[in-house]
Amino acid sequence: MMQRLLHTILRAGAFLISLIFHPVFIPVYTVWLYFHLTSRFFLPANRHFLILYLTIVSIIIPLLFFGVILRAKGISGYCLQHPRERLLFSVIILVVYTIIFSKIIKYHQFIELYPFFFGIILSVLTLALFNYFYKKPSIHTLALTGSIVFFIIWSYYSQLNILNYLSIMIIIATLVIAARVYSGAHDFKEIVQGIAIGILMQLAGFYLTWLFF
Repeated sequence: MMQRLLHTILRAGAFLISLIFHPVFIPVYTVWLYFHLTSRFFLPANRHFLILYLTIVSIIIPLLFFGVILRAKGISGYCLQHPRERLLFSVIILVVYTIIFSKIIKYHQFIELYPFFFGIILSVLTLALFNYFYKKPSIHTLALTGSIVFFIIWSYYSQLNILNYLSIMIIIATLVIAARVYSGAHDFKEIVQGIAIGILMQLAGFYLTWLFF
């Protein structure tokens, strides 16, 4: 009886952690933390606009779209267990972040965020390639790892000590990894694939941003 109760609690905790740190939320969390940490001057209206814009375009619209597809039985469920279903998700998110990136470029004061969003686009392209070949890297770990790498590189060039924030982010990423494995959503190989894509594509995002922008 106690084991069953413990198992129920752990599964509920794993679901809650996975939901709170779902990949669609990570870019908004990242931008909010960036605004909190940066010493650059941003007008409050511009900060609020970008957060609101990201919330609507990268969270609300995709969720509404997938709600319609789910209701029409175009996908098996919100977890997107099949790689080809994740390919559909990747294509939609790729379009969304291409639009977001083009919008952000118009606001030159957000130039420090270029590498992050460029890295997201590269990550989604890589993810789509994996999905096409029936592989499903962990999108949760990809998103969190990408955010951590962005802050590591950004803090280095900005000469900011944000070790306490990075430590919290790493703890959160560890909890999310444990939750995804415990819930059976991913195996160890898929977790490693997600981490590798998140790291490499953010590094590529910084390099290509430096090269072209």
